Order: sequence, then structure tokens, then C-alpha cells
Amino acid sequence: MKRSLYWVNKDLRLNDNLALNLASKSDKLLCVYVVDKKWFEENNYQSKPLGDNRWHFLQSCLSDFNESLLTLGQQLYIVYGDTLSTLASLCEKYQITDVITTCLPGTTENKITARLIERFPKISVNKVEQFTLFTQELLPFELQQLPNSYSKFRKLMTEIVPPRISQTINHLPEMFKDMPSPTLFRPQWLPDSPYKNVKKGHTFYGGERAGQEQLNHYFSSDLPLNYKQVRNNLDGWKSSSKLSPWLGYGCISPRQVFDAIIAFEAERGKNSSTECLYLEILWREYFQWLHFKMGIKTYQFKGLSQQAPLTTFYPERFNKWCLGNTPYPLVNAFMIELKETGYLSNRGRQITASCLVNELSIDWRYGAAWFEEQLVDYDAAVNWGNWQYIAGVGADPRGGRHFNIEKQTTLYDPDSTYQIKWTLACDINKLSNQPLDSLDAADWPVVLPSSNDE
Repeated sequence: MKRSLYWVNKDLRLNDNLALNLASKSDKLLCVYVVDKKWFEENNYQSKPLGDNRWHFLQSCLSDFNESLLTLGQQLYIVYGDTLSTLASLCEKYQITDVITTCLPGTTENKITARLIERFPKISVNKVEQFTLFTQELLPFELQQLPNSYSKFRKLMTEIVPPRISQTINHLPEMFKDMPSPTLFRPQWLPDSPYKNVKKGHTFYGGERAGQEQLNHYFSSDLPLNYKQVRNNLDGWKSSSKLSPWLGYGCISPRQVFDAIIAFEAERGKNSSTECLYLEILWREYFQWLHFKMGIKTYQFKGLSQQAPLTTFYPERFNKWCLGNTPYPLVNAFMIELKETGYLSNRGRQITASCLVNELSIDWRYGAAWFEEQLVDYDAAVNWGNWQYIAGVGADPRGGRHFNIEKQTTLYDPDSTYQIKWTLACDINKLSNQPLDSLDAADWPVVLPSSNDE
């Protein structure tokens, strides 16, 4: 008898879910999601892996997926605690013969599956490839030969066709008979901040249904035809597809997005904007495989390079950056939006990252960790890969990016509309004249020279 445990992770959907398809061939099935205590604890970079905005989004994703499972006679068994010990305990209790999960590039997930294989050598652990657009077998090179630049990767992938979307699931095996009832117990370490509808910016609702609704809405409009012209806008729901939060938790799959682009082009025609949409998916794809290749180096100071960047850590500067209290009004507006909503435009992410690394001279990993805590659409490979790109230690032969904040302000917010929206009555000129530091390297107060000083 095949007794399967489906470790649900970033695959919170029924449709195009190859892992769930495999699980449907079992005799008995346990679908489990572990909410890990470590997600809510500060790490070495003074941030938590999971902040309030993304936690609220995740809860709605879990609720939606559970409702979908209930229609097929299953349920999502949510456990609060340590992931490895929880999965190991369930494997023993229910005499599991097969563990099924989605293959992810994250080092934590791979360590957990490796430990399960080591501890339960007789259990078959199936890691299903579906978080990426392509499978590793389809790559026209060995993983360790993955190009160190996106442009080379893009050229090599020109003729490669992604796998087709998997069949919709119509039934699932029954649960184990001695399954406990869903618990209402919430441990004290869970955040208790109430859900809030943001007064400004965008509110994202999690779940497959919400993700499919946004996917259908975007590709049934004219928006894909104009994406290239608006993608650098600092604000606005229509400036991009806004699909990244649902992609991040697997409420929709990259193959569904790819098919939507192809179907749109077949009906409405192909242009430079629809091509750009595909290239965005391909950027995501490149970062995933780069993460698979790099492993733990994804999170290390030197990244792909052999040389450490010329940055350090200034606690006061980092705190000002996080709270939107730097001498740079546009950066402040970006950081306020990020903290309030959990979202930020792509242009905003690049400018704020460049500011932290180049203007504030701060270790890029602190910024990446802060984005990890705050972003609703956080994706480990994309987030840390992009930060390495800006810091000059990642997949960029030109060695990093330095954005001129004054020029960016003139180009994208010339009348200060965006800045005023997020900083309200903030005196922009006064703020920009404030000193960056009030303390020196020895924590002594910085004494500003008076007009009489020579």
C-alpha cells in the first residue's frame, strides 16, 4: 500500500500541480503544510524571514487551498512548529512510504529533504519539478555550465519549449482514519497583528482563485500590448501584471503564465511588449537555476565573485533606510510604500538597493533580508539574485549597478507626485539637507561645522 505524505510548500494550487497529481495515485494521503517558528525570528541581518504583510497573504493562500482540497475529499493539515521534526514525526506515525514535494532551489528545503532521506532510507522521496518553467532535463547545458549572465542564458533558451500544463485533478485518495481534527491552536510566537486594508498602494489577496482571476483579467485586457511603455512606472496597478505574489507561493504556475502569453499573442498579436513579458518570466527562470547552481553562495557576501564588495554595516544608516528616513526623498517614499503595503515597483527596488549599497555603503545582505521580510511577492532566488546583481557580486559581467538618484527622480517622478503620496506633508528640501549620520564610527555624536568654521 502506498501511504504518501505530500509536503505542501510553494505549490498552493490544484491546477497544473504535478506533485498533487503524483500524490493522487496513492492509496492513503496526508497533505501537510508546516508553519515554521524560525520564519518569525530575527536572523543575522536583523530581519525576520516572514513579515506581517506576507504572513497575511500566506494565510489566505492556505485557506483557499484547503477549500479546494475539501472539494476532493482531502484537507490541508497545518502544523505549527519545526519543519524537519514535524515531517519526521508524521512519517513515523503514519508509516509513510512516499514523501512528495515540489523541487525548490532553496537551501533550507533541500537540507530538510536530505535529512529525511538520511533518516528514512526506505521512504521514497519524490521532488517534483514544477516551480520552474523548464525542467532541468530540458536545459541545453549541464547545470554547472549555466551561463554567468542572463543574456547568454536567454540566447541558449530561444528554441526550448516548456512542458505542457498537467491535467486537472478530479479525485484524491482518502486521508488516514486516525487523523486529528484541524486545530484552532495558535502558538504564542505567531504574529498577532490584525489584517489591514492599506489606504494607499495595492492590497493582494492570496489563493489560487485570486491568482487565476488576476491572470485572466490581465490577459483579457489591452495591458500586455503596452507593458514595455509602462513597466518602469513607480506606481499603478496596471504598470505590470502583478502576478509575482501568486507565483511566489505557487498559486499559479510559470507554465500557466507562459501559456497565457502565447494565447494572447495568438489572438491579439505579438509585439515588443508581449516579448518583454516573456523575458520577465525568463529572468525569473534564470535566477531559479542560478540558485540551484550556487546553493549557499546565493546568500554569501562575495556571491558569485571572488572579491568582497566595499561595504560594511552602519546600524544608524540601515535603520534610516528601512524606515524611509534617509537624505533621499524618493528612496524614503519607496521604503514607506514597501513597509506599508509589502509591495514595490521593480524600478523602486533597483533604486533603493543601489542607494543602500552605493550611497550608504551597507552590506547588501542586510537589504536583501529586509526585502525578504517585507515583500509580499518574495522569491528567494529572484530577491537574492537581484541584490547580488546590484551589489556587483552576482550574474553581471559589468560589475553591479549604481543608479543616480537625482536623475532617477527627474525621469520618473519629476513633479514629486509619488514622493508626496507616500511622505505626505514631508518637507522634501529640508529632508534632503539632513546629514546622513548623527554618529561617527566610534558612536560619538557628529558635530556639524558652523558657518564661522574655517
